[in-house]
Amino acid sequence: MKRIIIALLILVSASTIQAEKKFPTSFRMQPDLTTRDYLAKTVVLKVKDTYRQACSTNAIELQKLQGIFQSIGVTSVKKIFPNHQPPATPYNDYGFKYADLSLIYQLEYTADVNLVKVINSLLHTGLLEYAEPKYIPYLSYNPNDPQTGSQTFLTRINAYAGWDVWKGDTNTVIGIVDTGSDLDHPDLLPNLKINYNDPINGIDDDNDGYIDNYNGWDLAENDNDATVPTCNNCEHGSHVSGCAAAATDNNIGVAGPGFFCKFLPVKIAITAGTLTVPYEGITYAADHGCQIINCSWGGGGGGVFGQDVIDYATINKNALVVVAAGNNNSSALFYPAAYNYVLCVAATNSNNDVKASFSNYGTYIDVCAPGNGIFTTVYNDSYTSLSGTSMASPITAGVAAIVKSYFPSYNALQVGEQVRITTDNIYGLTGNSAYQDKLGSGRINMLNALTLTGESVRMNPIVFSDHGDDIFLPGDTMFITGDITQFLDPATSLNLTLTSTSPYVTIVDGYTFVGALGTMATTNNLGDPFIVKIAANAPLNTVITFKLLINDGSYNDFQLFNKTVNVDYVDITINDVWTSNTSKGSICYNGDNQSEGLGFDFLNEGTLTYECSFMTGIATSVSDNFRGASGFIDHDFQSQSKIVKVDPGILSDFDTYGQFDDSNNPTALGLTINHRSYSWAAPPNTKFHIFEYTLINNGNNVLSNLYAGIINDWDIQNASNNKAAEDLLNRLGYVWSTDVNGYYAGTRLLTPTPFQHYAIDNNSTGSGGVNVVNGGFSGTEKYTVLSTNRPTAGGTGTGNDVFDMVSTGPFTLNIGDSVTVAYALLAGVELTDLVNSATLAQIQYDALTTGTNDLSSLVNNVKIYPNPANNELNLYYNLQEKTFVNIAIYDLSGRIVADLNHIQQVSGFQSFKFNTGMLKDGFYLLEISTPNGNHIQKLTIAH
Repeated sequence: MKRIIIALLILVSASTIQAEKKFPTSFRMQPDLTTRDYLAKTVVLKVKDTYRQACSTNAIELQKLQGIFQSIGVTSVKKIFPNHQPPATPYNDYGFKYADLSLIYQLEYTADVNLVKVINSLLHTGLLEYAEPKYIPYLSYNPNDPQTGSQTFLTRINAYAGWDVWKGDTNTVIGIVDTGSDLDHPDLLPNLKINYNDPINGIDDDNDGYIDNYNGWDLAENDNDATVPTCNNCEHGSHVSGCAAAATDNNIGVAGPGFFCKFLPVKIAITAGTLTVPYEGITYAADHGCQIINCSWGGGGGGVFGQDVIDYATINKNALVVVAAGNNNSSALFYPAAYNYVLCVAATNSNNDVKASFSNYGTYIDVCAPGNGIFTTVYNDSYTSLSGTSMASPITAGVAAIVKSYFPSYNALQVGEQVRITTDNIYGLTGNSAYQDKLGSGRINMLNALTLTGESVRMNPIVFSDHGDDIFLPGDTMFITGDITQFLDPATSLNLTLTSTSPYVTIVDGYTFVGALGTMATTNNLGDPFIVKIAANAPLNTVITFKLLINDGSYNDFQLFNKTVNVDYVDITINDVWTSNTSKGSICYNGDNQSEGLGFDFLNEGTLTYECSFMTGIATSVSDNFRGASGFIDHDFQSQSKIVKVDPGILSDFDTYGQFDDSNNPTALGLTINHRSYSWAAPPNTKFHIFEYTLINNGNNVLSNLYAGIINDWDIQNASNNKAAEDLLNRLGYVWSTDVNGYYAGTRLLTPTPFQHYAIDNNSTGSGGVNVVNGGFSGTEKYTVLSTNRPTAGGTGTGNDVFDMVSTGPFTLNIGDSVTVAYALLAGVELTDLVNSATLAQIQYDALTTGTNDLSSLVNNVKIYPNPANNELNLYYNLQEKTFVNIAIYDLSGRIVADLNHIQQVSGFQSFKFNTGMLKDGFYLLEISTPNGNHIQKLTIAH
């Protein structure tokens, strides 16, 4: 069964290892998705149980939500499962948590508002467990030429010998959640599950909410005709039906591994390529008695809604969900295949057990089954061969149905584990050597599944911690714990060993002894965690694959899981605004579409921004990591020195520093940019972070009329009700929500350079010469925003979505010259709160730049030139009296890298010249110390 992958959703369990459930306060679209992967202007949301009394079938009577619904033009809000009630108890007999589907809604709107912004506005209300897109999966098969009479897969999975042991029974039903089926096919009709309690008479005789669902149901069209549509490639559902449950031993056509087991067609598609209600289909199948549910479809979009439905089918209704791994020949996550609790099936060739060329593979695969050239039923009483994991999955579902009928006391998870632990090992085959451990336990074997018994242990969920920020940087120690469950035969001397072939980790303690563990019993290794050391040379964004070896006498098993270490961004969580700084000019988020990072999360109530970046440029070229003319992110900046955190900080409570350049820009300016951030933990300096940039012209041309700033797509609570303005006295551009108790956020320019502010209406009409919706955000428009002023945005009503830029310039930067600019990003509960934080940020930055830790009045008028320095540094200061003076340069870890002088000096003006050619590029601290105190000043080296 499924080993949990840490990038997946939180496993819902009664385990002692889990903390109290926390609901997301912001949503991020997965970066590899396109508009084909989800329905436009459609949201799936789940209301918190606390607000149940305000929820009816077609309405949610909560004021905060109603305001958003009105602003985005909601045309429909309705429960997806209107007939479902909350579970009577929270957990089942084994401690697994039941799923509650009774408060899940589908919302549709008409306004021209970005889907992610709508979702985040909904989440900001604090009323929802989750909100996410309505993901659209796709069928997982590849059409192939007919191979008449060929069913070699039955021999390959040892079905004939398996049937000698058991042929299944008619009480076991496989739900085929697909494009429909061929209801009168002579090789399908005998195994079609009939609902005799609701004959076709125009009446809902069984009171289940579906009229005349006598032989399945069409959820897509909401009628009782579950026949496949008549369109190209629409035979999919009828073929999948035959793969699982074609009538066997009936002197007609082909055989299905399910033999006597029945199947229930649940149609979820209007056409073969449009699966509109896939997870609703799983729920229908679970609610109508299917012990096995097959899903020969999937996609890149995975959300909490899908996991909720899988939990419901598995835990609430005791139905095993069998899913196709996907046909992308990829190890990328694929849903529902990568969800917890499912039995995920990859495809092998039908004649040699080698991975099929199209099949996905990876850590989330459970088993393999033949999927190449599978000959079985199709629509209109015919037969053909098709290939895909779409075929491998129902073949496995048929075997699982046989197992369930043979072991009727097994719960859904135990059925899946019985199939998983009795497979044939196929890793010795030459063609599979490249996929070691990534094809699950092997190829299914029906005879083994009916005749062999044994243990099945899984560690799930798996929790990583470094007893700190859990960012897992080079040199960090990682502690790995998890729940350990025995699904089948009891263990007597169970032990687990953690391994990895990665050269970037060292297993310090990889052994946990569990001992005895009974059937369906769970324990954990909190008292004996696995301990892993991350190597100092681990590359950026390294994915570490761990292999957990599971042993109890003759029982040997394994489980794979991944963890990404040394990410190139730093999360800053020491005050009231949680945010992230990156290695490449992006702020708040490291990846596109709000991926990797914390956003700008004020008071732990959700991010106030969608996208934020440093931006700089001249009239002919602008560099940034912000939305561009294509509508996608312009990745103009390239990291040259990975961002480093200093916690506790040297100049603030939490410092970061790094270096990037604009070499990814096709018309690069030749800029190298040293950047730092400063943050404080103690009041009153807890509602802002400072970001400082030193721009060095390392190009071949003088840069004239150069501007630099921070651009922010603020989304404060309901993004549709935002306005922007400026405070010239405080050199502040800010945005606020016009909703009741709406928050404020903004950017203050801190360096004594010219203040520019440009507020943008992010709507289809555009304003002020800039229209970022139609035609994207061009370089010309970006320079306009950098170099000119527009004081307000949001119109005269309640507002709209806005961008906001605070910049400075113009500068003339000669070759080799540099300029430093700094900004504070701030948040507040009201405008006076925001302005107060802007003032405090200026005070803190002034203290940094005029000399910190100045404990002595003996040294003053300190000047360093040039700064950034190349190979030579000039130091000037005034000494008030005769005393001993020591001058040293430290790196940011506090290590002395240059001890420059230690002599007694007379009073008066002093000057020194030092060779800094031996120092590497980066940030340093220069200290002038006397017996009565010291003076520290920042120094940048850039050769």
